[in-house]
Parts: sequence; structure tokens; C-alpha cells
Amino acid sequence: MRIVLIHGYKASSQTNFFPWLADELREKGHEVIVLDLPNADAPDPEEWTKVLVEAVRYVDDETIILGHSIGGAEALRFLEAVEARSTPHGVILVSTPWMIGDEKFRGFFLSELDFDVLMWKASKFIVVHSRDDKVIPFDHAEKYADVLHATLVERNEGEGHFQGESYPVLLALVEKLANTEIICDPGEGLEYQFEGIV
Repeated sequence: MRIVLIHGYKASSQTNFFPWLADELREKGHEVIVLDLPNADAPDPEEWTKVLVEAVRYVDDETIILGHSIGGAEALRFLEAVEARSTPHGVILVSTPWMIGDEKFRGFFLSELDFDVLMWKASKFIVVHSRDDKVIPFDHAEKYADVLHATLVERNEGEGHFQGESYPVLLALVEKLANTEIICDPGEGLEYQFEGIV
């Protein structure tokens, strides 16, 4: 499986859980693409999308995309822009903000995403959010889960905004998704297959 990891604001490929998750996934035989996106202190969504599209080039049914925080919002923009050779296997949004108006991030939400179309651009969406996230309220996750017909993974284990060095739940979700056979059309609900992880 080809796994694209997208960091968030003031982050990089070497911060938070990204080095650990990338190493773990590579050890399990996956190809991992994790970039240092430019100007992470003042992110420009058009610049981030351009860099991602140039580096990743295409997505297909062997692709999983995981975005953290504003990187989750970027994952959706990237999904709209990149060449899809077939429907990507899945998208995981971790602690992702919903339409925030802060000047620093307004560009990520200025152009309204077409969720009626977007929900068909991946076979499976998973939204992961902790109830004790002090940065992004939990109801943001509920909104994404609703519009994307996503599996909502509610956490109560003290993960906060997922800014620590390792989260076994994220590794388990990626692995479970990678091993899930997609047997229905994108946008259709799949039977809940993440028992024991959450």
C-alpha cells in the first residue's frame, strides 16, 4: 500500500507522530510519502497542494492518505486536485478543523469543498478525534463524519490534539484499512470493521 502522510501547522515530517508512524509503516512493507510542506508557520493551501501533487503524482486503489490537523483539510484539497488512476483506498482525517475562520488558515476553507463529490473520491473515510482535544472541538469531527459518510473514531484516551510521538491507534487504523477489501462502491457505507481498535 502507498501511504501519504500530511502534517499540519508549524509541523514537519519530523515532528509529532510522523517519524514513528512512517517508520512503523515502512517496517510493515508499505511505501510511505511524507513531505516537509513549505512555510508550515504560514501555510498556503495552493502551495501545499502544488507540492503534494508534484511529489505524489497520482492516487489509486493502493493509496491511503492520512492528514493531521490542518493537514487533514489539505488532504481533502489534495484529493480534489491529484490525478486519480482509480479510487483511492481510503482517507484518514486526524483532529481536522472544520471551516475555521482564523486568518492564518482561511485559505484552506475559502473555496467551499463539494462534499457531494468529495465523498466519492475515496472508497473509505475515517475521522479520528479525541474528546479532550483543546485545539479543535470534537464537533468538527462529527461534521466531517456526517458530510463524508465517514467512520467516526471517537477517542477518550487522553490523546488531545495528537501531537505526541506515537499513537498505536493510528497505526492500527492504517493497517486495518490497508487490509480491508473494498467490496462496494465509494460513498457506500461499509460494515464497521474497526472493533477492538477504538
